[in-house]
Amino acid sequence: MFQYVSAAGIAAIAVTVLMVAAVLYLVWGALGGEAHSPSPDVDEQPELDDGEETAESDEPQAELTADGNSA
Repeated sequence: MFQYVSAAGIAAIAVTVLMVAAVLYLVWGALGGEAHSPSPDVDEQPELDDGEETAESDEPQAELTADGNSA
């Protein structure tokens, strides 16, 4: 039965098994570490918007023409 199995086929199976083992090892290491856990010591989170320039401001905004200059 094994007389028709080539060396390339055996090498391909071995490399596939090693890659699966490497991925499982990396996932196992990532789940055990603190990389995916929240950090309760950090109270101050960065703000995405400082609130100075909002869409509700009363100041009119300049329109841009096709060449990028203000009208």
